[in-house]
Amino acid sequence: MQGINPALFIAVGIPLDKAAAAVAVELAGSGVDTLHYYADDNGWELDAEEPRFVKEMIREVHLALVDKSCRQQLNLIFSGGIALAEHVNKAIICGADGVAIDNPLLIAMECRMCGRCKDGLSCPATLDEIDVAYGRDRIVNLMGAWRNQMLEMLGAMGLREARRLRGEVGRSMWFEDLERENFGPLFGERKVPPVV
Repeated sequence: MQGINPALFIAVGIPLDKAAAAVAVELAGSGVDTLHYYADDNGWELDAEEPRFVKEMIREVHLALVDKSCRQQLNLIFSGGIALAEHVNKAIICGADGVAIDNPLLIAMECRMCGRCKDGLSCPATLDEIDVAYGRDRIVNLMGAWRNQMLEMLGAMGLREARRLRGEVGRSMWFEDLERENFGPLFGERKVPPVV
């Protein structure tokens, strides 16, 4: 395809499941530019008996490409469970190049997330009748606020651009590590999985 049109941009949507890392490595040399992985709405791995959270999945895909020396060949976008501005930075720290946002945009337009539209019922927020300018302004305001929060977090880490954040896990603090380091010496290893 790119032989016909060199400006062509190829992106592939892939479910975030146990084969995600292997698929990324396989597609690395195929001419695909971007892989868009999607988890469920809450950020959990798809089709798994014991699903992992999107954080672990992003790390797995990123590190698989790093191990095969082909990370720079692909852009990685992840969606599902991205609900706050801080989730964007966290996803980038884990190795994502970007995220796709869906539900927060609906909430910005006053969606109640009741799921009635999925069942073919009428929408109590009447999103189908929303004024285009009003909806646009709500989305612009949300993204502007997220941008400001993202810049504030980057500044606190001593970074000037989001690209420098990719894969920088040394600049992050993870709940599991903090819990182990602070409470581990007192109580030993956790015996019950954390409530999510």
